[in-house]
Amino acid sequence: MSKASEARRNALYQRVLGEGRVRVGELARQLDVTTETIRKDLKVLEERGVLTKKHGSAVVRNAYYQLPFDVKLQEHTLEKQLIARKALEFIEDDAIVYMDPGSTCLQLAKLLRLKKNITVLTNSLPIADIICDSGLDLIMTGGKLQKKGRALVGYYATNVIDTVRIDIAFMGCDGFMDMDGPMTFSMEHAEVNRHILAHSRKNILLCDSSKFTKTATYQFAKFSDYDVMITNELQEGQQDCVSEVKQLIMVKEN
Repeated sequence: MSKASEARRNALYQRVLGEGRVRVGELARQLDVTTETIRKDLKVLEERGVLTKKHGSAVVRNAYYQLPFDVKLQEHTLEKQLIARKALEFIEDDAIVYMDPGSTCLQLAKLLRLKKNITVLTNSLPIADIICDSGLDLIMTGGKLQKKGRALVGYYATNVIDTVRIDIAFMGCDGFMDMDGPMTFSMEHAEVNRHILAHSRKNILLCDSSKFTKTATYQFAKFSDYDVMITNELQEGQQDCVSEVKQLIMVKEN
């Protein structure tokens, strides 16, 4: 696949996400390509599970739909990188660090080689792959593979978590609009998160500001359960929604 095709499809996805519905003819005119090209792009995006094709148009999947991990990686990448850089400052050498299977945590995993003698506990296959190449120690939770999130869940995962002394845990979420704590689409992942919160000495929530306007299915914690929340710049009033977090940090591009 060419870079131009992938860039165009990313742009199409952002349009559908922002507008809810887009029309093939209008997209073709705006992007200066044929309607057939747009239809092919929309078919690819439908196969990825991010939209549904209609006659002459496409609509976003409903708000209670869990996006595949590789799609999440393409969302708000700069913001996630900034959040990850700030999160790195909280990790001390020789610590045992838990990293959940979120895309922001994956950005943090790429930076961990800057620390010394870190042991990483994770249930994320992509993060485990990064840690394998970093020279750091790795503990995998085990468990049943949740294919869409590429994460291990279930009894075997929580059983391992309950036996590890975690110095600091980094966790993400799928959204929390109108709620008093973070949410996820997966009941199994919610259970994993609850065990992490119970066994970690310090808990940090990593989420870009888009999560303030997104929702999910299962709430797994209160904002007061977190020592720190790191996000990017917020709109007026959004900070009040997470006032129970002990420390709120907003990062911005220099």
